[in-house]
Order: sequence, then C-alpha cells, then structure tokens
Amino acid sequence: MNAPASPTPRRRLPSADRRQQILGGSEFLFTTQGFEAVSMGDIAAHLNISRPTVYAYFTSTADILSELLDLRLTEFEERLAPLLRDLNAQPRPFATILSQLIEERPLLTLLQSGSGPAFTERRLAVFHDLETRLQHHVTPPAGRGRTPYLLTCLTLLLQATATHAITANLGPAQVAALADTLDRFVQAGLQGAAPGPT
Repeated sequence: MNAPASPTPRRRLPSADRRQQILGGSEFLFTTQGFEAVSMGDIAAHLNISRPTVYAYFTSTADILSELLDLRLTEFEERLAPLLRDLNAQPRPFATILSQLIEERPLLTLLQSGSGPAFTERRLAVFHDLETRLQHHVTPPAGRGRTPYLLTCLTLLLQATATHAITANLGPAQVAALADTLDRFVQAGLQGAAPGPT
C-alpha cells in the first residue's frame, strides 16, 4: 500500500509579485464590493493568504487605495502625454482626451468605488493631481490667465463624462457623439477665456 502523498507546499511568491497580487486582488474587491465594505481580512481571504502577509506590505486599505490610484494615474499620464503634446494640432483635441479617458476603465471604476468622507477626500486629491499633470503638459496660450481654472473644470468634466459613458454602457457611436459635444463645449470655453481686443 502506497503512503499518502504529502500536500503540495504553497509556492512562495517573490516580494514584488506578492505586492502586485495584493494590489490586483484589492482592486477587484474595491470595484466589485465598494471600498468601504472591504477589510484587510477580506483581501487576505480572497487571495488565500494570511492577514499578516497583507499587513507586511500595506498598513491599511487606504494605503492600498493610494498606491492603486497612484499607479493608475501614472499609467494614464503615460498614455495621455503624447496626445497632450500634440493637442493644438488635433482637430478635436478634447474629444481625443475623452476617448482616451474612456479607455481608462480601471481608474474610473476605482474612483467610483467609495463614498465615505475619507474616500471622497482622496478622490478630490486625485482630481487635483490629474489637474497638475495636465498643466505639466499643456502650455497656456499667451494672455490666457484662466487656463488653470479651465483645466480644473476640464478635469472634472472629463472624469464625469467618461464615467457616465462607462456606467451607461454607451456604444461607440454614442461615445463619439458625446466626445464631439464635449469638445465643442470646451473649445467655446477656451475661446471665451481668451483676452479681448484692447
């Protein structure tokens, strides 16, 4: 009679892979269950690891959220930067930005995954960060002093419009029409901000 096979030992992940595993599992839980409903224990159970393992990498779910948002924003900026560099040469520049933002489903879904005071404060910080990143790429035309204010409005408008497009499950034609409307609206605002004749 053969001896029973010994259980297969659980594979030990390298530190960087474990960190990515925790981030990926947390993002899934945040976006499917809501940020406030997820605990460190939930994350450990979902990944079939111990709570101390999760705590070895992150101090709290807020800590995980911050790193996830930073990662998603950096990825978004990398994809958006080439579009922003050529913004003035594009016939529908802000429609182009919106189309790219709609592709950022993980970032937008993550931004909508919570509603508590701490989450709302972090979301506002993300909007400010995104505005700063946009300012880094967009050179204000001469004499257009309201550009930072308009970028703030554009950031919020883009986020809201893209989120609507995702949650309403709009088709490509509807997204294109929405992008055109947004582009006309923003361009009119920018023209209104330009200095008048002296």
